Amino acid sequence: MTFLAPWALLAGSLAAAGLVVLHLVARQRPAAYPLPTARFVPDRRTLVSRASRRPHDLLLLALRVILVLSAAAAFARPVLAPRRAPRARVLLVDGSAATADRADAVRRAREIIADGIPTQLLVFDSTVTRVGAADAALDSAMRAPAGERNAVGSLSTALAAARRMGAEVGRGADSVELVLLSPVTGGELDEATDSIRATWPGALTLVRLGATVDSATLPSLEHPVTDADVLGPALHERVVKAAPGAVRLVRGPLAAEDSAFARRGGVVVRWDSIGARPLAPSAIAMGDDVIVAALGRDTLKVGGTVLARWADGAPAALENVVGEGCVRTIGLSVPVAGDLPLDPSFQRIVNGLTDACLRSRVSVGAAVDSARVAGLAMGAGAASGSALANGDERPAPIAAWLLALALACALGELLLRRRGEQEAA
Repeated sequence: MTFLAPWALLAGSLAAAGLVVLHLVARQRPAAYPLPTARFVPDRRTLVSRASRRPHDLLLLALRVILVLSAAAAFARPVLAPRRAPRARVLLVDGSAATADRADAVRRAREIIADGIPTQLLVFDSTVTRVGAADAALDSAMRAPAGERNAVGSLSTALAAARRMGAEVGRGADSVELVLLSPVTGGELDEATDSIRATWPGALTLVRLGATVDSATLPSLEHPVTDADVLGPALHERVVKAAPGAVRLVRGPLAAEDSAFARRGGVVVRWDSIGARPLAPSAIAMGDDVIVAALGRDTLKVGGTVLARWADGAPAALENVVGEGCVRTIGLSVPVAGDLPLDPSFQRIVNGLTDACLRSRVSVGAAVDSARVAGLAMGAGAASGSALANGDERPAPIAAWLLALALACALGELLLRRRGEQEAA
């Protein structure tokens, strides 16, 4: 325990010494001598002050001294200052979609914890989960539910949580180091990252993990599309590779093998882009892209997720989940003649309709360069525990007891004085 206002203790000590000095100046009745003229002395008690080597009324003196010292100790603001460890650590582990191998992240975190330094674990994606002081819950925290696999990490959120944790850890440690296990991709940074990072008064040790391949890159096509096709100008630069997650373009009814392809994680796009549908001036919108042209229109059954709509709000493209993949149905025909396939808005719509399934899309961004990483790791050495705590000591409950003791001594002193006055009378 320490005192935030030690001057109050000094003032109380001086006041207590003054009380002792005052008690040495005793006020007593003078000695009585039998004189013939005593009848002329007024019949009143006479008191005189004189110095004494030994104080009288020791109980009263003790109450007054305890009163002053206890009140001074209470106003000196005692706070709890627990015994500090020489070193502690805050460990941030990136459990977001940006981390390609979460098992590797768990292994590296355990290697760091193995040195025995007290460590507080925080696992983050778009939010932060406090794992605690051990790695027992690290596996479950890193094993994201299926619906949260696409959560992109936020370094700003993680660093803000680390700063709050540092204030807590700093109360019990002389120095606190901050370690970050993350791929550090562009999608995890924002405008507030640098300013939040600057609130940590020390260095940041960065252990870079392998980054997930950004699925914002359009998936490969199972089969090429010729430039003569109306979809060719939009798809001619797409990679052709029959791999899991590839896009299969189907121009007729779906077969059993198409459903099996989708269940394995592929994207099946049923798009009869040229058909016998009558063409009529229409408009279709997908996101911020809108095209107005003579288009063929099919009526799609309600169900699934709408990807594009006609001007009247009817769905023009739907996606339905099948197994690990999805099946898309496009109710849009394009005229053979004309320059619509060269329109940039149309090409963006074509690429959007042949993109990865919605639930597997994630835009983590590219890994940031070394200069940006050096900016995050700025600082020298571990942060000071007192700097992190910012003087946020916990008030000691003894202050209230000290005030209660002072009040009790004041009441006791009052009762003793009254009793003395009554006896003297």
